[in-house]
Amino acid sequence: MVRRIIEPSLRKQTFSKYNNKCYVCGYCIKPSLRVHHIIPVNLGGKSDIDNFVLLCSNCHALVHFYSSKRYMGKEIRHYLNPELTDEEIENLKSLVKEIQNIKKEIENKKNLRIIKMLYTLDDSITVISQINKFTDHQKKLLSETLTLVLENIPESIAKKCSYRLLKNGKYMSINLMNYLLFRTPAYGDFGERPEFDCYFTFPKDKIPFNLKPVKMRNVFNFRYVDCINLGISYTELLKFTNEEWNLFKEACEIIKDARKTRNWISNIDINVK
Repeated sequence: MVRRIIEPSLRKQTFSKYNNKCYVCGYCIKPSLRVHHIIPVNLGGKSDIDNFVLLCSNCHALVHFYSSKRYMGKEIRHYLNPELTDEEIENLKSLVKEIQNIKKEIENKKNLRIIKMLYTLDDSITVISQINKFTDHQKKLLSETLTLVLENIPESIAKKCSYRLLKNGKYMSINLMNYLLFRTPAYGDFGERPEFDCYFTFPKDKIPFNLKPVKMRNVFNFRYVDCINLGISYTELLKFTNEEWNLFKEACEIIKDARKTRNWISNIDINVK
């Protein structure tokens, strides 16, 4: 991205607005003063007087550093030069907080846009099938499999799940409390080709007899819950008995009480029930 050049007239107005002094520390040697965008250019910030603040080169660097995500919400005083006065530190903190709040607001709006761009179940199946070049038969299996899984997530739990298209729509995951209930096709986290059609959640040590781990079948253990993800095929899942679906529901109940370690953004609107 090419940074926009600030017009000389706007630079002059900004210097005048701040009395030719750094907003933070009051430094007034002109060659060291910088016009800083409060709302960053890469987040849509405009080059106008209301979006400018005058900073010396040192305070300019500090503002960029401490308004980054790494320091959001942290007390920055103990990181600063002890020679800065309380007033200068408060000026810096005030400006940093303003920039951080703007960044959060922009990020929240961005997330809301993602949430509003909902896929229906049919949309998701179409996207996955097109990107993976599925045959009509594979697409039908995917549709039947997803429908069965969603119908068997307990209703009290379904509203806590997140449904996400990942890796440009190559596969879909259904997550509960940061744990994977189901992923199809079974791509890894880095998008590598799947060895299995899907991964499915079972309580540990309660895998149905015909699905016990065998050579070449992937099993993923959850770190904090007594469940696993087992790599299986669509056709295996479509042959599940009521007993096997009850094991899946049991796994859902176990994960429901697990600790939540992140907030997923649901972007698929499920209307199966």
